[in-house]
Amino acid sequence: MAEGALALVEVAHLSDTGRVRHHNEDRSLATAALLAVADGMGGAKAGEVAAQIAVDSVAGLGGEAGADEVRAAVEEANRAIRRMARDDADKSGMGTTMTAALLRDGRLDVVHVGDSRAYLWRGSTLSQITEDHSVVAELVRRGTITAEEAEHHPHRNVITRALGADAEVTADVMSADLREGDVVLVCSDGLSSYVPEPAIAGALSGAATLGEAARALVALANEAGGADNVTVVLGRVGTGPPAGGGDTVEVPIVPHEDVTEAGGVRVLGGVHGHAGAERAGSAPAPPPRVLEPAGRRRSKVVPVLTGVLVVLALVVGGVAWVASRTYTVQAGPDDTVIVAHGLPVSVLGRDLATDWQDTGVPAGPVRASQPGALSSTARGQGEAVARAADLVWRFGVGDPPVLEAPETPRTAPTPPTAEATPGTTTAP
Repeated sequence: MAEGALALVEVAHLSDTGRVRHHNEDRSLATAALLAVADGMGGAKAGEVAAQIAVDSVAGLGGEAGADEVRAAVEEANRAIRRMARDDADKSGMGTTMTAALLRDGRLDVVHVGDSRAYLWRGSTLSQITEDHSVVAELVRRGTITAEEAEHHPHRNVITRALGADAEVTADVMSADLREGDVVLVCSDGLSSYVPEPAIAGALSGAATLGEAARALVALANEAGGADNVTVVLGRVGTGPPAGGGDTVEVPIVPHEDVTEAGGVRVLGGVHGHAGAERAGSAPAPPPRVLEPAGRRRSKVVPVLTGVLVVLALVVGGVAWVASRTYTVQAGPDDTVIVAHGLPVSVLGRDLATDWQDTGVPAGPVRASQPGALSSTARGQGEAVARAADLVWRFGVGDPPVLEAPETPRTAPTPPTAEATPGTTTAP
C-alpha cells in the first residue's frame, strides 16, 4: 500500500443473539480491506450454515480483489448454498443476506443482496449506502407507503432477494468515494429494523473507539427488545497502518469485553466457531423472514407481489374509469358556477377534478336562492350540463328578451295589377 493511501486503520465487529432468538444465524467478517455481514435464515439452524458459506466465499479473496471478484464470489456462494440445500433435507430452504463493503484505492464498493445494510458516517451525518431488497422497501420506492409506515408494516421483514432463494442471484454494487475519518458501518437488520438512524448516529458520535461504538449499537438493539440477532461491523478510514481483523462470529455482551491490540490499533476480538449459547428461559420466536425451500417450491414472494400489483392496477383503472364519467356543478375559483370533470377529492393537497366549463353565473345568488344547487355530488355529464343550463337560465340571463308579433295591416292590400307579358294579348 502506498504511503498516505487510505486504509481501514481501525475495525470492530460484534454479534449478539438478542433477547428472543435461541441461536445466532448472523456471520461477519472484518479485514483491512473488507467488511461483511451475512444474516442467515432457514430451519434446523441451517441459516447460520448459509451465512457462513457466504462469509467464507469472500474471506478467501486476496487483498487486491475488486468489486467484480466479490460479486463473483457471492454468486458462487449462492450456488453452493443451493447445492447443500438440495442434498440435505435438514437444510432445505436455507438462505442468507450478504453485504460486503470493499475498500480499494480510496473508494468504497458495496456488494449487496438482501436487507443487511451498509452506512457511511462522515462528520456528523449518517448516510445509507444500500437499498433493501424487501417488500416494504419496494412499496416505499413506488410511493405506495411512506418510510414511517414501512417501520410498522406487517411484512417489513420479508425480503425479495437472498442467497439460496433462486438458481441465480443478482447482487447490487454501490460505490462511494471515501475521506480520511470516515466510518463504514455494515449491519444486519437486527440493528436497522429496531434502532432509528438518529440513535445509530448518536452512538457513533459518542464513542471514543469503534469497539465502544459496536457495544453501544448492540446494546441499543437489545434495549429495543432484542427481537432478532444483531451484528455490527465497523471500519474507520485513515492513512495509518491497516488494521488487523478476523471472522468474529459471536461476542457476548459482558462488562469487561475482550479488547486486544493488533498493530497498535484497537480491534474488538471474539470467538471463532459455532454460534453463541442459547438463552435460558427465552421463548422461541418465529423467523423474521420466510423463504421457500430451495429447489423444491418456488418462492411465493413474486406471485404475491404480482397479485398486489394486479390489484393496484385494477383499483387505479377503476378509479380512472369512474373519474372520466364524473361531473359536478359547484363554485369555481372566481366564485362562478362551473362544471368540473373528475372525482371531487383532494390527494396530497391536489384536486383530482379539473374545471371543464365555466358558466359565468355568479355563485352567490345561486347559494342564496338554492343552497343545494352547488355541491360536490357526482353526476353524469348529461345531468350536470342540464343542471348548469337551468342555473344559467335562472340566474345568468338578466332581462330575457320580449318577443313581439308583427303589426296586422288595417286595410286589405290592393291586388297586384296584371302586366302584359311580351308576345301575349290581353283580353278587352
